Formats: sequence, structure tokens, C-alpha cells
Amino acid sequence: MALIFIDGFDHYDPQALDPFGDPWLARGKAAYLSPQATRIPGRRPSSYALRLPAGAGGGYVKNLETGRTSLIVGAALRVAPFENTGEEPVLLGVRDTTAQVTHLVTIGNDGRLRLYRRGYWDQLISTSVATAAARGWHYVELQVVQGTANGTVKVRANGVLAIDLWSQDTVQNGGQLLTAFVGAVPGQACPVTVDVDDLYIADTLGTINNTFLGDVRVDALKPQAPGALNQWTVEPLGLPAWAAVSDGDEATAIRAATAGLRQTFDVEALPAMTTPAIHGVQVTLLARKTDAGTGRVRGIVASGAQTAVSADIHLQEQLAWHTALFERNPNGNVPWTEGAFNAAEFGLESA
Repeated sequence: MALIFIDGFDHYDPQALDPFGDPWLARGKAAYLSPQATRIPGRRPSSYALRLPAGAGGGYVKNLETGRTSLIVGAALRVAPFENTGEEPVLLGVRDTTAQVTHLVTIGNDGRLRLYRRGYWDQLISTSVATAAARGWHYVELQVVQGTANGTVKVRANGVLAIDLWSQDTVQNGGQLLTAFVGAVPGQACPVTVDVDDLYIADTLGTINNTFLGDVRVDALKPQAPGALNQWTVEPLGLPAWAAVSDGDEATAIRAATAGLRQTFDVEALPAMTTPAIHGVQVTLLARKTDAGTGRVRGIVASGAQTAVSADIHLQEQLAWHTALFERNPNGNVPWTEGAFNAAEFGLESA
């Protein structure tokens, strides 16, 4: 696959409190999220973004399930005004499995993008001509392809290629690429407050979504009606299953006692757009297991007469967000269209 993960930050408030009175933070969407992160108005009306405040709390960190030899990370980013005599704002970057080799993009003291390679020391390897001024939103993308002498590193800003490096040693005796981050290098302070929206992570494999996706939007669409498959138990009884799962409240939920049970939903239609191109659909589940032993589910999509399920998702004893990404419409194994998406059903299967 090429598209791996998306996050639009619309469906969770990091400062909402769990049953123990502690902030939920990312609830599993990220491996780490600054304890000071807050939800703010997003780039579009009625949407949200994530604010990563300057300070020791750090930023947003996402680890993949396995290492890869290439990674692309893109996000809409807005940097607060900053003094250009101090540490440079960190926009985003990727790191390898050894946590020793990092490629990251910053804003330099003249407002231009800077690309660093960090091993045992910071190495400035390129500076763009393009400027990313503070205060405004900029869509920044970083692509790293590993190679000892034929690696490549590219940076785009607002759809324009700003840095393009070839014949690079992007391995640096490290491991495969595993971690994407925004706002701060993992384990370090966030130098300047950074807002982030519409994040995606991809690689260069496959036949679609294997290069820069450009300035994308991530829309969170909730269940709005029952689907054709209704095999899970609703709690409390009498509540429609789609209503139980669309409110983010554990007091209303659906439960499966045995494996192989499927539940699908009709979800909200895509917002009105002139020529929408759908790069993928991510089923996002707020779920947990309720007993000892292994608890597993799978994301499911039903389109036409075809269904597809994701790999197993292993649940924890506490509620957490889990994701399953479907890059293609299973009805024909083709890229999604607006009509096919609006007619499809999405849900989960107990495993």
C-alpha cells in the first residue's frame, strides 16, 4: 500500500477527561502527544486542528507498525510568530527504527525552509528558496527514500517542490523508517507553537498514492443510519447501533461476544466539493476489550456486492482509537469515487 494513515483532528479533543479525570490526549491515534496539546478551530469552517504549544511537552509522534524504506509525511502547518535569534521551529520529520537517524524540516531565521539530517549531530543539507511565513497555513510535505548512495529527499511547500536532493546516503547506518513527527523531534521540547491539520503518512509503494498527495483535507464522517450487517449487541438496549457509536461515550456502545460478527453503518456523505479525489478511507474505532486474553477486531467496508476487511486490530483494556485504512474500493479494486463512497457501508468485525 501507499497511503498508511490520516488524521484530521476533528473527532477527538485531547484535553477531554477520561473516567479517571485525566486528559485523553490522542487516545492511541498517536504514540505520543504533548500533554499541553489543545483542539483549536481548523482550516475550514466547522473543523478542528491541533495546537502544539511551545515548551517541554514536545509534539505529535506517530509510529508505524513496521519499518519502511520510504516515507512521505504531509500536513497543514501554522507557526506562531517567533524570534529568529533562537531555536528554529520544527515543522515535521521522519526517524528510523534505531531512533538515531532523523530527517526534519524547519523554518530558518530568514523564513525559508531548512532540511536537516540528524545523526550524532545536526547537518544542514539544504535550504529552500521558498518562504513559509509565520501566522499563515502552509501545506508542507517531506519524502525520504532510503539508499546508501542513491537515496532521495524532497520537500514541498504549498504544492511547489522546494528541496530536491538525489544520490544521498539516507540510511546513515541506521534502520528502516518508522516514526513521523510534527512540531518537535521525539524526546525534545517544541521550540515554537505549531498548529497542525490534515495530516497524512504514505510510502512510495503500490500504484496509487505513492508520491506527494498535495494539499489534502481529512474529513471525519460519523455513522448516520444502520447498514445491512447488524450482528453486534447494542448497549443500552433500544438505542440504534449507529447512534451508540457516534457519540464517543462509553455508556453507549456496541459489543460482540464471539468472533465473526459484523456490523456496518451508513455514514455521512462527503461535504460538497467541486471535484473531489478520494485518496483513501480510514475506519476509525474507539474500542477496548472487556476481559482477559486477546481481544481483536477488524475494520470492514461493504461496497456493492463486495466486502473487504483489514488486518487484525489488537485491543487494550482501556479505550483507544484504532484505525484501518482502505485505499481502494473493494467493488472492483479501484480508487474511490464520491458516488461509490456515499453508497458504501463501513464498520467492524469481531476477530
